[in-house]
Amino acid sequence: MNAIKVQTTVDEATAAAIPAFRPLLGKRVELTASQTKAEPAEPAERKLTLDELLTRRIDAPAGAPPLTDDDIQRAIVAGALSANL
Repeated sequence: MNAIKVQTTVDEATAAAIPAFRPLLGKRVELTASQTKAEPAEPAERKLTLDELLTRRIDAPAGAPPLTDDDIQRAIVAGALSANL
Protein backbone atom coordinates (compact mmCIF):
# COMPACT_ATOMS: atom_id res chain seq x y z
CA MET A 1 0.00 0.00 0.00
CA ASN A 2 1.32 3.44 -0.95
CA ALA A 3 0.93 6.28 1.54
CA ILE A 4 2.09 9.89 1.58
CA LYS A 5 2.28 12.10 4.68
CA VAL A 6 2.50 15.87 4.37
CA GLN A 7 2.81 18.40 7.17
CA THR A 8 1.44 21.81 6.23
CA THR A 9 -0.44 24.83 7.51
CA VAL A 10 -4.02 25.06 6.28
CA ASP A 11 -4.24 28.21 4.19
CA GLU A 12 -7.09 29.85 2.28
CA ALA A 13 -6.36 27.86 -0.90
CA THR A 14 -6.47 24.53 0.96
CA ALA A 15 -9.69 25.49 2.76
CA ALA A 16 -11.25 26.57 -0.55
CA ALA A 17 -10.29 23.26 -2.19
CA ILE A 18 -11.42 21.14 0.77
CA PRO A 19 -14.12 23.00 2.77
CA ALA A 20 -13.91 20.50 5.66
CA PHE A 21 -10.50 22.03 6.48
CA ARG A 22 -11.95 25.53 7.05
CA PRO A 23 -12.10 25.08 10.89
CA LEU A 24 -8.37 24.32 10.77
CA LEU A 25 -7.48 27.52 8.89
CA GLY A 26 -4.05 28.73 10.07
CA LYS A 27 -3.31 25.56 12.04
CA ARG A 28 -0.47 23.12 11.38
CA VAL A 29 -1.80 19.70 10.30
CA GLU A 30 -0.51 16.39 9.01
CA LEU A 31 -2.32 15.06 5.95
CA THR A 32 -2.10 11.39 5.06
CA ALA A 33 -3.13 10.08 1.66
CA SER A 34 -3.25 6.35 1.07
CA GLN A 35 -4.24 4.28 -1.90
CA THR A 36 -7.59 2.56 -1.54
CA LYS A 37 -8.89 -0.53 -3.23
CA ALA A 38 -10.69 0.44 -6.41
CA GLU A 39 -14.41 -0.27 -6.42
CA PRO A 40 -15.62 -2.31 -9.38
CA ALA A 41 -17.79 -0.31 -11.76
CA GLU A 42 -21.44 -1.34 -11.93
CA PRO A 43 -22.97 -1.99 -15.33
CA ALA A 44 -24.92 1.03 -16.58
CA GLU A 45 -28.24 -0.79 -17.11
CA ARG A 46 -28.35 -3.54 -14.51
CA LYS A 47 -31.74 -5.05 -13.74
CA LEU A 48 -32.70 -5.38 -10.09
CA THR A 49 -32.92 -8.79 -8.53
CA LEU A 50 -36.23 -9.74 -6.92
CA ASP A 51 -34.74 -9.20 -3.44
CA GLU A 52 -33.47 -5.75 -4.43
CA LEU A 53 -36.81 -4.85 -5.92
CA LEU A 54 -38.71 -5.94 -2.81
CA THR A 55 -36.38 -4.10 -0.42
CA ARG A 56 -36.15 -0.88 -2.43
CA ARG A 57 -38.01 2.01 -0.85
CA ILE A 58 -40.59 3.59 -3.10
CA ASP A 59 -41.16 7.31 -2.64
CA ALA A 60 -44.74 8.36 -3.16
CA PRO A 61 -45.42 11.55 -5.12
CA ALA A 62 -45.75 14.70 -3.03
CA GLY A 63 -49.27 15.08 -1.64
CA ALA A 64 -50.27 11.47 -2.28
CA PRO A 65 -52.18 9.88 0.60
CA PRO A 66 -50.63 6.82 2.25
CA LEU A 67 -51.66 3.41 0.90
CA THR A 68 -53.96 1.25 2.98
CA ASP A 69 -54.24 -2.54 3.01
CA ASP A 70 -57.54 -2.18 1.12
CA ASP A 71 -55.80 -0.13 -1.62
CA ILE A 72 -53.16 -2.83 -2.01
CA GLN A 73 -55.76 -5.62 -2.12
CA ARG A 74 -57.79 -3.77 -4.80
CA ALA A 75 -54.63 -3.28 -6.91
CA ILE A 76 -53.75 -6.99 -6.64
CA VAL A 77 -57.27 -8.05 -7.66
CA ALA A 78 -57.33 -5.54 -10.55
CA GLY A 79 -53.97 -6.78 -11.76
CA ALA A 80 -55.02 -10.42 -11.53
CA LEU A 81 -58.27 -9.74 -13.41
CA SER A 82 -56.52 -7.84 -16.19
CA ALA A 83 -53.80 -10.50 -16.70
CA ASN A 84 -53.98 -12.71 -19.77
CA LEU A 85 -54.01 -16.17 -18.22
